[in-house]
Amino acid sequence: MKLNAKRIKRHMVKTYKFWQLNLRLLAIAEDQKKYLADVSDKLPESDSGYLAFAYLDEQLYIAFLGTIDDETDEYEFFDTKEVLTIPAASVPKLLVRLIKMNDELSKNEFIQQVLQNQFNNVLAMSTLTIRALDPVRDPKVPTRLRASHIKDEEKIKELIELHNMRQSALQEAEEKAAAAAKKAKKAKKKHREKLEEAAEAAEEEIEEVYEDESLLPEIDISDELEKLLQELWIYDLTPANNGSWRANLEKGIKGTDLKAGNLVHVDLRFVELEDEEIALAFVDPEADVEDIKINVTSHRATRLPWRKAYELECITNQDFHETYYLGRNGEDNKLFNKIIDDIRHGRLDPAMYLDLVQKDDVALDFSRELYRCRHCGDLHVTRRLRLVTEDSTLSEPYYCPKCGERSSPVNRVHIASLNCPVCHRPLDMKPEKVWYASDEEDDSILLED
Repeated sequence: MKLNAKRIKRHMVKTYKFWQLNLRLLAIAEDQKKYLADVSDKLPESDSGYLAFAYLDEQLYIAFLGTIDDETDEYEFFDTKEVLTIPAASVPKLLVRLIKMNDELSKNEFIQQVLQNQFNNVLAMSTLTIRALDPVRDPKVPTRLRASHIKDEEKIKELIELHNMRQSALQEAEEKAAAAAKKAKKAKKKHREKLEEAAEAAEEEIEEVYEDESLLPEIDISDELEKLLQELWIYDLTPANNGSWRANLEKGIKGTDLKAGNLVHVDLRFVELEDEEIALAFVDPEADVEDIKINVTSHRATRLPWRKAYELECITNQDFHETYYLGRNGEDNKLFNKIIDDIRHGRLDPAMYLDLVQKDDVALDFSRELYRCRHCGDLHVTRRLRLVTEDSTLSEPYYCPKCGERSSPVNRVHIASLNCPVCHRPLDMKPEKVWYASDEEDDSILLED
């Protein structure tokens, strides 16, 4: 078999983030076998390179699934159920070429198993898409996050308020002293003595601020805050109802009844630091842990997409003759129920579950639309799915089933000007027809007479 994938440059494993490697095939050329010396006796022999698969299971692993010729992209899966896996961190200098998942590759039994495991844990996978959380992740176990427990929030607010008052008073006194000193320096000799006295008085004001205990004794506020914050670790952070978050505790919290493994309410606070957004996680033992129920409805559009069947044929290449059924058949209960089934089994894009769980006004806007691959030009009908809420919309990402690259929607008015994906000659479009879904249990679509 031959890969139909976009060729990109090789890079070392250590240069990739976990989310760049997860669920990616890896082409390992023959010249990289030196980095696999420790496991070479466990690998089947290969005259070429290896086809591997990177996936996240607490930490990032690399599984060796077959062989591949890095020059021709000819590959073959191993004929064995035993799969060798190694931690990705054990081969940081291994040069790999990333290959995106497509329908053919995803049929592999091991890949199917990994995909199912991630589908089953989709809510925890959804928070792995939040880049602002990366700075507080465990570098080896991305689902493990550094969090804080606030022991006395009122005391912290009081310390911060006093600290800000002190800093403001100091800044005001220093600016006054600097202005007085500058004025004294520029003054004529006969007035200089009075102005120098004023400058000295301003300097004394700074000392008075330092000595004013009502503005907080001279302490290191970071040390005081550290005493009031307990650092801890949480894992499997997931979205919850009413815009909240929840996670499991790695260890119990002193002074509470919470033990290791207990679910707790988590408050995420997003801050800007050096033009970078960072999310800080705070555990609130007293807050109620929200549920993770999902409630959705079908979006009632003002006008449904036209139910049109477009028949395209290539005059030059007789093998290309396709009919694309686009639009939506009224409420289209069959397609709606399929989407609900995909939601229930974790098969949607993980990022979509953040809105699905946290918001209670999500409506599904969907229809069948034509998409064209940006890389190989393949034409395919895919369901277009948008999550519609009162204040936002979120579209499902679309990927080519043949090469795994991103696909773009084809506007209806542009269908007549499409080229053949095989020979790139203009396609001949037959007259449009209207279709309707069969009442049978299968997915058959019928054309109206």
